[in-house]
This record gives sequence, C-alpha cells and structure tokens, in this order.
Amino acid sequence: MRFEELLEQVGGFGPFQLCNVALLALPRVLLPMHFLLPVFLAAVPAHRCALPGTPANFSHQDAWLEAHLSREPDGTLSSCLYFTHSQALPNTTFWGADQSPGQLEGEPSTAPCPQGWDYDRSEFSSTIATEVRETPSAAGGLCEFPGARPGVCSLGELHHVRHHPHPHWHSSGWLHHHRDATGWVPESARWLLTQGRVEEAHRYLLRCARLNGQLVGEDGLSREALNKVATRERVVQRPSYLDLFRTPRLRYISLCCMVMWFGVNFSYYGLSLDLSGLGLNVYQTQLLFGAVEVPSKLLVYLLVRHVGRRLTQAGMLLGTALALGTSLLVPSEMGAWSIALAVIGKGFSEGAFTTAYLFTSELYPTVLRQTGMGLTSLVGRLGGSLAPLAALLDGVWLPLPKLAYGGIALLAACTALLLPETRQAQLPETIQDVERSAPSSLQEEEMPMKQVQD
Repeated sequence: MRFEELLEQVGGFGPFQLCNVALLALPRVLLPMHFLLPVFLAAVPAHRCALPGTPANFSHQDAWLEAHLSREPDGTLSSCLYFTHSQALPNTTFWGADQSPGQLEGEPSTAPCPQGWDYDRSEFSSTIATEVRETPSAAGGLCEFPGARPGVCSLGELHHVRHHPHPHWHSSGWLHHHRDATGWVPESARWLLTQGRVEEAHRYLLRCARLNGQLVGEDGLSREALNKVATRERVVQRPSYLDLFRTPRLRYISLCCMVMWFGVNFSYYGLSLDLSGLGLNVYQTQLLFGAVEVPSKLLVYLLVRHVGRRLTQAGMLLGTALALGTSLLVPSEMGAWSIALAVIGKGFSEGAFTTAYLFTSELYPTVLRQTGMGLTSLVGRLGGSLAPLAALLDGVWLPLPKLAYGGIALLAACTALLLPETRQAQLPETIQDVERSAPSSLQEEEMPMKQVQD
C-alpha cells in the first residue's frame, strides 16, 4: 500500500486539511506586515542642526535659520552643517555681539552639528532615526549616512533606541500569533512514518478520518499496513539540495528559477521601500501600493488559467521593468504621472511575486518540491535584502536605482521565458519524470542521478 492510498481512505482533501491550510495561512497573512515595517520604523524625517541659543519665541524663524545654516546645492537648508559664525542678513541682527564684520567676510566656515538635530515630526512622531540619532554620539549620527533610506539600519541602532522603548518591538506581538497558529498544526503523517513513529502517525490519520467524516475504524488503518507504508517510505532516499543540480534538466530549471526569484524580490522590494520623489506622504503611498495588489492578484488568477504560467510570469516582470523605465522619462514636474507609474509598477511586481510561487512549485518534482522552493526562496530573500541598498546608488547617479530595479526585472523576465510551461501539465513526481520531459540536447548528457524509487 502506498501513502497516497492511505490518504484516500481518510477522506483525501477534506475539512481536516482545510483547517490546517487556514492555520498556516494566518501567519502568512500577517508576515508581510513585518517586511514593510521599515518604511515606517526606519524612516528618516527632515532634520536640521539643533542650534545652540535658539530664542524661544521669535517672528522671523526663516531668517534665523538662514543666518545659521548653510545650504545644499539644491537650495535646501543643510541637514548636517551649520555656520560657526552666524551670517549677516539684510535688516537682521541675528549674529552675536562678539562677532566682528571681519568674521563674516569671505567664504563662511561650517562645522558638523554639535548638539544633534531637530526633526520635523509632522509626519512621524518617532522613528528609529529620531530616537537613535538624537545626538552625534549615538550610532554615528545622521550625517554619516547622507543617503539613508527606510530599511537601511544597523543592528546596533536597533538596540540603542532611547526614550521610546524599542518601537520596532511593538510589531513582534504578531509573532506570538504565528507561533500559536502553527502550534495547532499536526505533524505530517508521512514524515512521522519515515521516522518510524508509526503510533503517532496512526493517531493523526484517525483524527483526519474523523474530521473528514470517514468511518474508518482501528482495523481500517491497521498498524501492519502502516508499518508496510513506513518501510516503503524509508527505502526512498531522502532528497538533498545537491539533487537540484545533479541532473541536467533540474540544474537548468534551478538556475533559471534562482535568477527569476532574485529579480522578482529585488524589483518588488525596491519599489516598495524606495518612496522618494512621489510627492505623497508615506501613508498615502502605502495605501495606494496596497490597494493595487487586489486587482493584480485577480488578474494573475485569470492569466495563469488562460494564458499560462510562463507568459504570465514573464509579462508581469516585463511590465515592472517598463513601468520603471518609463518613470525615468517623466519630468519631475509631472507628479501625477510618476505616482501612476509607481503604482502600476508595484501592481506588476506583485503579480510577478504571486505567479512565482505557483510556477516554481509546478516545475519541481514532488520529491524535491519543497527543497526547490526553499532554495529559490532563499535566493529571492537575498534580492530583497539588497534592494534597499541599491536605493543608495542615487548618490552616484539619481536614476541609477530605478535602472537597477528595472534592469534586473527585465533579466528575470527573459529568464522566465526559458522555463517550460506547466499549465495543464501533469505534475512530475520523481526526478526521472522531469528528465524525461527534457529536450533531446539535455537528454543526451550523462545524468549522474540519485535513483528515487517509486
């Protein structure tokens, strides 16, 4: 008897499995909240030097700042430097009495902020940046990171948050829900059988049959039958990550999927975390980015059924690349077009993310499906980790981050076209099933494959 026949006896996919899917889906729904929390927790509000001796009340604040703060090349007041001697302005007397006119002639001297920064708290009352970097000694100061972006924050900064007791920990309460939900999910009966834990597997299978409404008594799932299934399952060699690269067809699929997943994550998190230049506050931007995901998922649902997985995956990535590329051609004065292109790009990138899970799982055989998904997801997370760092490239050239996001998305789209279509195809169960579907050029190669017994 095979394990699949045991599942048929206990009701197949019924209420028991639906409950488990719901329990596993709950933490998966909450987890993305953690991915985008740096947008809010690690934001760097507008700031300037905290000026010593600033009057408590005065009517010409702009003139005071003009006299004490230097300006950046773009005309904005400097966030990092102040004049060592206040500058003379027309009809003002903001410089000190001890300063002679000679001090004010020539190129004014500047110095780093000596007493920390004053932050604009109109958008964020408190962030990691405002709490850690209140003084120059805290985590090195803001001006050591002129290109700071949400999500780019050191572990040391997270552990030096002052005044506000670690604001990023307020979100960690969701992790308790993750733990509680997964605690109700039973162990895999198949895994228990491979470990020789027949009694536990027998108990879980009986519970499954009862919840599925199947009248299966003790004799229906005899321990002798389970022992035979356990022996059969243990004979099958356990797959490893090396099996993904032992044979030519699986190696080809794995390499293509790794490139595809890197591009999907890199472009998705690049669009989600780099919110500069849109002209909206972060809350409005995230509201639009979240709203566009609903029609994006519905569109993917229709496309994968009628167009196919491969073309949907490549099309979504291509749409992301085109949206990013077009946004580089839009003048900064056309703010509405920039916002529209950013939202469209986010919708395409979300569609690519959704399709990647379905497409990749259908490419790998049953014996290696979770192993393959784990590897590609790992490479994808690497792309997601590098995405905030790519935003710092605007210090080299302003359009460079979007070029990087769009270029990688385009490369991933081309790679997705190299993969086989899986729509209406029977899912492979063994490595041999995958290799039999290989083109003749790959089949002619030597296949030093581990034999996976059926």
